[in-house]
Parts: sequence; C-alpha cells; structure tokens
Amino acid sequence: MRGLGVTEALDALPDAFGLVFAVLTQLADVWFVLGLLTLVYWFGERSPLSLPRERGALLIALAFGGLSLVVVAKQVFALARPPLAGEATAIEHVPGFLHAIYTNAATATGYGFPSGHALTATVVWGGLAAVLDVGTRTRRALVAGTIVAVVCFARLVLGVHYLVDVLAGVALGLAYLGVVLALARGRARRAFWIAATVAVVALLGTVSADGALALGATAGALAAWEVLGDRLASSGPMALGVGILGMAVLGGGFVAVYLLDVGVVITALAGAVVGAGVVAMPVLDEQIGGREKDEPTQNVSR
Repeated sequence: MRGLGVTEALDALPDAFGLVFAVLTQLADVWFVLGLLTLVYWFGERSPLSLPRERGALLIALAFGGLSLVVVAKQVFALARPPLAGEATAIEHVPGFLHAIYTNAATATGYGFPSGHALTATVVWGGLAAVLDVGTRTRRALVAGTIVAVVCFARLVLGVHYLVDVLAGVALGLAYLGVVLALARGRARRAFWIAATVAVVALLGTVSADGALALGATAGALAAWEVLGDRLASSGPMALGVGILGMAVLGGGFVAVYLLDVGVVITALAGAVVGAGVVAMPVLDEQIGGREKDEPTQNVSR
C-alpha cells in the first residue's frame, strides 16, 4: 500500500540500474555525508566552498541531529521495508571481492519508514544550499533538490523503500532543517544543543547501537564546541597532512564502531571521542604545527 505501485513497477528495470543506483545512494550514506562535511569544516575558507568555520560546524550539527531524528522516527512508526529489501539484485555482475561492499550498499535492514537516506540527503544537501554563498540561492536549491531526488529514486530502484517512505523522509528532513535554521540563526552552539536533545530522545526511545552512536558523537561535538568555540571560529585552515591523518584515524574509528557490535556503552564513548575529535581538530592542528594565529581572536556569538 505504501508503494502506490511504484516499487513494483521499478522491478522491471534492467539489473544495470541497480548497480548504478547502489553507487548514487551513497550521496546520503553516513560515511559519505559526515566525511564530506568534516572536510568542509576542517579546511574552511581554503576549501573550494570557502565556508567560514562556524558555518561548517553548523552543518555538522545539522547532520548529527538528522541522523538522530532518523532513529527516533523509525522507532515511532516501526513500519517494515519491502519484502526483498535484504536481497542484492544483479550481484552476479559484481566481482567477488566487491560482493560485501555491494551488498551493504544495495540492501537494507530494519524499519523502512521514513527513509533515512531521504531525510539525511534533505538535511545535509539542503543545509549546504542554505549556508553556502557559492552561486545564487536558486541554483544551490536546484542542485540540492536534484541530489535529494536522485537519492530517493535510488532507494526505490534498489527496492529498499516504498514511495511513501522517501516522501516522508524528505518532508521530515525539510521540517527539521527549517526549524533548526530558524532557531540556531547561524550559531553552531544552538544547533549542537538541538541535535543533542534529539539524540537523547533517540536513545531513550529504545536503547540501540545507532542511538548510542548518535548521542555519543553529538555530545562529544557539543562539548568540544562549548570549550573551544571561540578558538575554533577564528582558527585558520588546517594543513593537508593533518587533515588526511585526522580523517584516517577518526573516520576509521567511526566506521569501526558503526559496523562492530561492541555494546551501547562503548559505542557511545567511542562516538563521543570521534565527535569531539572532528570538532576540535582545527585547534589540534595549530598545536601540532606550532602555528600562531596572526589575527586577533574573535568572540563567537553565543
């Protein structure tokens, strides 16, 4: 009923479509969006997007809150996915050594409503469109909308969601994005507090690894910004070498905790370390490189 006939109709598409959209769906996967926003935040005005540090932190807060909101919404509705969501189609066309990666990308488990990928894509790419100064607001909105549409279509082609699931994910993502941007008013601290509140609700609803990881990462990021916010907002772009090392260590740690079953307590603690590390890394970079800022420290509006 939730598919409105769309999911069944897409089953007739050639298998090659599944291969293509298994890649495109990564545009809203946890590893990709958090990695992208971390790099944008770390390299700040040196990045191609030339984004001030506090705006980058705001985007990270939006992403953490969005991931927690996915956990909350799925717990509330507890609706199943399509029957074949756990089966990877066209896997015979994939080299053997890539089977595990492809299966992880092309299948899904757990509850299906709303679509977490649709919600995450809306919050992250919509957030980028809202805070960037590149191009015009209309063009940024069109790019973000196109990416969200591609991700939603990919989830339908892969057979892991019904049409209503992705539409609900987009609607909920838009609502959350609008509320946070309105309340935060460009201040990362406020966005982190909102994200932390959602993360607490997510963990209280049902104690789970996903909820523990979201709460730990958000709490760690919030703590780091509370302590170092002034210095972070005025710190310069990171050195490339430190950025690569930080991404390898923190990114590897996040993926390991995300994939391994180490218990909710350890998951939350590890998430806190990763979240704090992501936010504090620009200051750590200055300490590692022994660099002093030339410009006077500017206070962050709190």
